Amino acid sequence: MTKEQIINMKIGKVIARKRKIAGYTQEEVAEHLGIGSEAYSRIERGLISPGILKLYELADLFKCGVESFLIEGSRRSSDQAEYISQMIAKNSVVDRQLIIALVEKLSRHLLRKGSKAQKETDDSFMV
Repeated sequence: MTKEQIINMKIGKVIARKRKIAGYTQEEVAEHLGIGSEAYSRIERGLISPGILKLYELADLFKCGVESFLIEGSRRSSDQAEYISQMIAKNSVVDRQLIIALVEKLSRHLLRKGSKAQKETDDSFMV
């Protein structure tokens, strides 16, 4: 699978999720975009790229930023941090502090778990 295909699949998943959150059917979105239902389905499945213009039209329809399609599907930590920032911005200060505390605790736990798993892997190779 090429990098382009992987990116199309990630963007397609984000588009599908945003469509469902917005309460639209695939047919309704396809009509809004002026394309056939099958073509739109292929976008959501990541078989074809939506193209820049269609991303802007989808952003308008779903009332989100066009960058959210790229950020939410990204593996880059800076993009993931931006996505988390967008999600928690809607919460109160107290709730944001709770979210940060939970993320810190989870991150420490996963780091310890990962270190332990890595040590066990390293030990098994030393035998």
